[in-house]
This record gives sequence, C-alpha cells and structure tokens, in this order.
Amino acid sequence: MKPDPYASIPLARGANLFGHAHRLKGDRLNFMRELGEVGPLVQTRFFNRAVLFAGSPEVAHELLVEKAASFEKSPGIRLLLHDLAGEGLFTSEGDLWKRQRRLMSPLFHPSQLATYTGTMNTEARRAVERFANGSHVDLLRESTRITMSVVGATLFGADTFNEAEEIGEALTTLLAWIDSQSASPMMTLQVVLIEAVEQLRARTRGRLADIFTAAERRLREPFMLLGRHTPERQRALRTLDDRIHTMIRQRREHVTTRKDLLTRLLLARDGEGGGTSQGMSDKQLRDEVNTLFVAGHETTATALAWCFYLLARSPEARARVQAEADSFGPEGPTQPEPQRLEYTTRVFKEALRLYPPVIILARRALEPVTLGGFELPAHTLVMVSPYTLHFHPAAWPDPDRFDPDRFLPAQEATRPKSAWLPFGLGPRVCIGNHFALLEGPIVLATLMRRARFDIDASRRIEPDLFATLRPKGGVPATVHLRDG
Repeated sequence: MKPDPYASIPLARGANLFGHAHRLKGDRLNFMRELGEVGPLVQTRFFNRAVLFAGSPEVAHELLVEKAASFEKSPGIRLLLHDLAGEGLFTSEGDLWKRQRRLMSPLFHPSQLATYTGTMNTEARRAVERFANGSHVDLLRESTRITMSVVGATLFGADTFNEAEEIGEALTTLLAWIDSQSASPMMTLQVVLIEAVEQLRARTRGRLADIFTAAERRLREPFMLLGRHTPERQRALRTLDDRIHTMIRQRREHVTTRKDLLTRLLLARDGEGGGTSQGMSDKQLRDEVNTLFVAGHETTATALAWCFYLLARSPEARARVQAEADSFGPEGPTQPEPQRLEYTTRVFKEALRLYPPVIILARRALEPVTLGGFELPAHTLVMVSPYTLHFHPAAWPDPDRFDPDRFLPAQEATRPKSAWLPFGLGPRVCIGNHFALLEGPIVLATLMRRARFDIDASRRIEPDLFATLRPKGGVPATVHLRDG
C-alpha cells in the first residue's frame, strides 16, 4: 500500500465518513473561515479524495503567482462551466488561453477603460429614469441591469438594457445548477475518471493511446452531472445562446470600424494573436462572449448591491459617499476622475472583501511541486478561497467590521497582496479587474447623485450560498428622487 503523500498536512475539522463534503454544501462560509485557523496549507477530504486549501496569503501567493506555471485550472471547474463558458478565457489553458488573453488585453488597458466612463454613467442614469418617486426596488436586480448594459455596450456594442431581466434569470438558473453540482459525488467521480484516463493515455502508444484520448475528450463533457438536461436549464442556455448568436450574426453581416471586443474577435487572424487564417469559429466566439458577459457584470452588480446594504448600516460612511457624489453635477461622474471618488472606491473594495463574489479558485498540479513547505505529487488539487483570506485575522484585524479605510494606501502597503483577491492573482488574474474597479464607484456615485435609496438598516441580509456570493433575497429599497 502506497504511503499517503498528504499525511503530514493538517486536516480540517469536521470530517465524517464522506469527508468534508457536507461542510462545503451546508456550512460553506464558516468552513472557509475555519481553514485559515488550521495552518498555511490545509487538507480536506471529499469522498476519500484529498483536496488542499491555502490557509494563508503567503501560500496563496506561492500558488497563484510564484508557481503558477506548475498548476492549471482544475478539471472540476471546467466540467461545471463547460456548457456555459466552453473554452472561453476563464476555462481554457495553454496556447489557446495565451492567444485569447493577448487578443483581448488591449480592450482592458487603462487608456481604453477611460473611454467607457460615459457609458457607465449613462446606463446608471437610464436606470434611475425608470424609477418613480417612492417606488420600491431591489438594488441587486437594478445593479444587474446596469452592469449588464454596461458590458453589453462597451465590449459588444449591444443594447441589453431591456433584456436584462430575461438574461439575468437565465444566468441565475445556470449558476444555481453549477452551485448544486460543485461538491457532488458525481462530479468527484468524473474528475477521478478523467485523471485515470489521463494517466493511462500517458503510458500507451498507437491506437490504444488514441482510444484513451477520445475517452478523455468525452469525459471533459459533464454528462455524469445530474440535472444537466432539465427543461429549465436547457431554456436558460437557449436564452443566452440565442442572444449571443444574434449579436455575432448581426455583426458579421454589417462589419463596422468599431474597436470593441466583439469586432476584434470577429476579425482575429493568425499573426494578430488569435484565431486561425479563417478566423474564430462561432463556437469559440460564443464561449468568449459568454465568459466575459457573465464575468463582466456579475462581480460588479453583486458588489454594488452589498455596498448599498453596508452603507445603510453605516450612516457616517454613507454620508461620505454622498458628499463625493454631490461634488459632481446633476449627471454624476462622466469622466474618469478617481481622485474625486477615493472614499467611494474604498467602500467598493471593502464590499468585495466582506462579500467576495467567487469564494473558491481551484487549481491542479501539473507536476510534482513544493507548496507551503510540503512536497505534493502531480494532479494534487489545491484551492484558494478569497473568503478564507479576506477574513484572515493576521491580515485583517477585527475582520467582520466594515471599514473602508482598510484600503487607504498606507494600509494596503502593509498587507500581502494575496490577502485581498476578489479577482484572483497572478497570470490568471481576471482580465476585467480594473474595469470593475472603475465601474463600481462611478455607478454607485451616479445613482446616489440622482436618488436616495432607503434601506431598512435593522434588516440583516445574509449571503446566499450560490455560485457567486449574492445577497439572499436581494436588497429591497425605497426610491426618493433628488432634485438637480
């Protein structure tokens, strides 16, 4: 019997006969926080499969930055996102990922981001214009409508404002399914089968290797995961695909001189950093658009909703954000002037700390590697939880307290960079991180310049155990329009 290569790594508390799967499903956030108390590298078990977690910012930095080349996205993440994101930027690996990242990067350069400010302001004002004085709204729903419209207009040249409800419901359905399968026995079993076939393929040659290659390709589709073909989920996928394929078809029929992302993707050829001599297939285009459409609005929308909730419970902070918003004219910020939104930006960052949209980043070792002082074999699964690190008491004193001044430059300089990673870190850091950090404060200030949103400060809103960390039940508010 082979010795357990993980025997010396501290084990998380609360395991039962099936390991820690029940904690991840039913007590996820408390479980994530406890991991930071166990050690720099922590062992968990899922149906007798070892899964490691980074328990400190230092190990997270070692994994995501220093030794990023020794790891890839986990097969489980690719299974969960196969139907939604395919081989898009978030899930692809190797040369494909490098080409696509290189192709898209110019659209997220700071000089280009500055040109998006007007659209961010316009879409926020457009939302307020729909409100009646004294009306009741859900600020999560409204922030989703705004951010979905911003990403549609800036990256794809499409107006999605009036379709936000339908598209948002479709995304919620798909993300709920992803969450339901994230620690399921069937996903664990399929990952184990993928790795077994990978090892068999590596040891064989000729026709037998071809058979294993075909089997591996088939196993990368989530056919074993339950609920994949329910009518509700299939309708949700069709809703997204119909909208995206319509965008692609219309742009192909009317090639323009636009410089948005969709045009760049459509015109990509070898030598430009992406595609083939015939250009990208509609399938690859669909995967990239879906990936950026989802990622481009979900993080910011969720953080904005949490901002309103946190400000309702902190009158002093709310007054400071209101003062920054009121320093602009009636339209709010229409130009990139970050120095005038310094405190608002800190509020947005603190909301992302307390409620990071994605709470697990998953990696798999491509080769034997040392991490946190432990020797790990190839195929080891290692997770980084932003939630664990965002509440790590060594990096964040009194971590439950809402304190935007944690993000004063002097405070940020004293912390490890990996203590705050709502967008990940290293080569695979979210390509839209600067986009989100520009958009969030601009939208928040524009909305507060045009309206006051009254929220019951005594109502406690819990984070929903969802694929992203949304406020459970939304953020209900009463609208009071402001003059001039």
